[in-house]
Amino acid sequence: MKKIFNHRILCFISSLALVLFISYGISFAQKKTDTEKLYVEIAGDYEFDVQGQVTIITFFVKDGVLLGRDSEEDEGTVLEPVEGKELGFEATGEDGQFYEITFSRDENGKITKCLLAVMGMEFEGVKIKK
Repeated sequence: MKKIFNHRILCFISSLALVLFISYGISFAQKKTDTEKLYVEIAGDYEFDVQGQVTIITFFVKDGVLLGRDSEEDEGTVLEPVEGKELGFEATGEDGQFYEITFSRDENGKITKCLLAVMGMEFEGVKIKK
């Protein structure tokens, strides 16, 4: 009788562990999918007016990572998500400069703008429709 009871407890614990493992895997996969969808939604060219000169910054996804670059020669700088800010990122450029990047949605829920903060200055970029 004691063996049967121990076997049932062991089966119950094993089943519970399996359910938790599968649930965590599904949750992790869902989060990764949501992140990838967000990055694809952000990706595109953004036009910034920097002291009267137009600068285009391209945000793109490579190997599941969001990157930004200002020219075709630039390999891109990794944008790191800011915890607690769905559309907030930070990056350190090749020159060691720290950037805060915040994207915003329009009234239709589409990401259309980017606010770039660097050295106490802020620049607003508008997504270029292609």
